[in-house]
Amino acid sequence: MDRFTIDEITWHDLSMDDVLKGFDTSESSVGKEYIEKAFKTLLFDEKALKERSRRADYFAEHRSEASGTKKIFKGLGRTKKVSFYDYIFRLKELPSGGNGLHFLLILLLLAAVASIFIKPAIGIIALVVMVSVNIIIYFRKKASIEGYFLSLKYLVNMINTASAVLSKCRLDDPAFLGIKDELKNSARTLRSLKRGSWLITNSVSGSLVDVIMDYVRMIFHVDIIKFNQMKKKALGHEEEINALYNGLGELELALSLSAYREGLAYYCQPVFDKEVSLKTRDVYHPLVKVPVANSIGAEKSVLLTGSNASGKSTFLKTLALNQIFAQTIYTCLAHEWHSDMFKVYSSMALSDNILGKESYFVVEIKSLKRIFDNITEAEPVMCFIDEVLRGTNTKERIAASSQILKKLSGSNALVFAATHDIELTQLLSEYMTNMHFSETVTEAEVNFDYKLKAGPANSRNAIKLLSVYGFDADIVEAAEKMCLP
Repeated sequence: MDRFTIDEITWHDLSMDDVLKGFDTSESSVGKEYIEKAFKTLLFDEKALKERSRRADYFAEHRSEASGTKKIFKGLGRTKKVSFYDYIFRLKELPSGGNGLHFLLILLLLAAVASIFIKPAIGIIALVVMVSVNIIIYFRKKASIEGYFLSLKYLVNMINTASAVLSKCRLDDPAFLGIKDELKNSARTLRSLKRGSWLITNSVSGSLVDVIMDYVRMIFHVDIIKFNQMKKKALGHEEEINALYNGLGELELALSLSAYREGLAYYCQPVFDKEVSLKTRDVYHPLVKVPVANSIGAEKSVLLTGSNASGKSTFLKTLALNQIFAQTIYTCLAHEWHSDMFKVYSSMALSDNILGKESYFVVEIKSLKRIFDNITEAEPVMCFIDEVLRGTNTKERIAASSQILKKLSGSNALVFAATHDIELTQLLSEYMTNMHFSETVTEAEVNFDYKLKAGPANSRNAIKLLSVYGFDADIVEAAEKMCLP
């Protein structure tokens, strides 16, 4: 395996859409789509990751060239309404009908015009009918292919963008050689798509010529005819289109990565040790405004305990995000990061599936089962589980979760799990390292330092938090009495 795709559960658990908002400074649809694709695709090829990092370093060191390249992509712009990638590679799904109908309608229209000189009254009526029919069919056909139409038009702009990049940007670092070759070869091969492509360009200036051309398109279907011709050519060059997309996408990814690194407090490049372990120093979360950095050395799986709101979930997400960063942008938000290359899974921010008629517990066990199903001997898994089996009663939860975590920890996986069940710290002490977060409790408040500590937690704060947040004293006192041994 040279790459692994993050699934939707993990993507949602880690708020990756929000993470991308803070990362993505792309100017084009290609860049935006490619950056999301890049973050969903974990690479197991360190050479490719290093080249991606070197391209970002190049733009950081050559600001004027970065600015010039960014300006070129700004000219490419965004499709706004549709995803280029989703539509351009689904062209073959369109019905294979050609331009026969459109040529027939043109001939009938011209025949109506000719009939005016023979029988004016009938000719005028025939002309009005044919113009109306042509316009109605035009809008119906155009609506059915709009997404593909916009994507094919955008492809022409991408070819022009590739040519502009090659002619105006030096990009003389060796890390760009592969990209430049891809852009050169694909632009040359796809050049024929540009011939007559002005016919499919809608008016934007509002000039008289543009208005006239809009009516010409509606009546004579010239843009749809040209679209069908271009579609036929594009279907034979999917490999070149993909190379063009990847080449331009990597450039915008490098520009965004360069800008992102500049805004970080600090970062490091990962070291892949080829061991199922993790060692990191001063790691932090990109979305926390004032993050508390933590360090950990995990040669086996880790069980996190601690009271509510003490930082367990955030720490799990911090590690998961940084492992994803390591295998996508070769950048970790830490002073040091040593790990293997992993497939990454999480089971954290789950909810019941009302439409699918599945309870929270069923959703949870399915989420955990998918992790088991994807553990192989080939590539290790790094997985993050928050509150194992919280959707069932205490007795069964402890019994089942202890066996699940034991089995996971004994396989080709590095597990980071958080729990409130202190009993698990004893049951799993042989298989998982106990670590915890804690707090300082006073009469008036509960203070968290969000620092990771060795060993299991020995404090609880749930009832105290009731008091801090204004619950009546009789509720708090009664609850405390019930907890007494």
